[in-house]
Amino acid sequence: MNEETIDINKNTKPEMMSLILRWGLIISFALMAISIIVYVAGMSTNKAVGWINYILMFVGVIFATKVYRDEKCAGFISFGHAFKFGFLTLFLVGLITSIYTYIFFAYIDPTLINQILAQIENDMLNSGQSDEQIELAMSYTEKFMTPGWMVAWVLVGCVFMGAIFSLISAAIMKKENHELQPPV
Repeated sequence: MNEETIDINKNTKPEMMSLILRWGLIISFALMAISIIVYVAGMSTNKAVGWINYILMFVGVIFATKVYRDEKCAGFISFGHAFKFGFLTLFLVGLITSIYTYIFFAYIDPTLINQILAQIENDMLNSGQSDEQIELAMSYTEKFMTPGWMVAWVLVGCVFMGAIFSLISAAIMKKENHELQPPV
């Protein structure tokens, strides 16, 4: 192995972190833009629209990992390294979107929480649940539908989905350099 080959596979932390920051910001701003468009269109309580966020996160992490692999890793990346990059990118997305969520629900439109609660109650009524079941479920739901709790849910959701999306992305994007593997 020559000296240049060794350097290619030593992905320096600043290079990785700069791309995590760049792609974390890109994905976060795209998610926030979609959120604003959905809000302005009056579709904030539409559950199907929520899938757009997951699709954007998934496509974003795949594209970001590909860019990282091709630009900073000389076209090669291990499964573990790809997972780490993707997970850290989506963790940053979770942090940024959690802050945005708090600002949105605490200051931009605090009444949206009541609209979401009304939609949840309506869904329960339409599913045929009894008044007692609805009342009990709504009492718990209301406790967790505050800007602070919503931040926690967004962060937990991003971490959970980030792990899943990063595993899939790593499986798709991994590309081992078998020439650098020691003989068995």
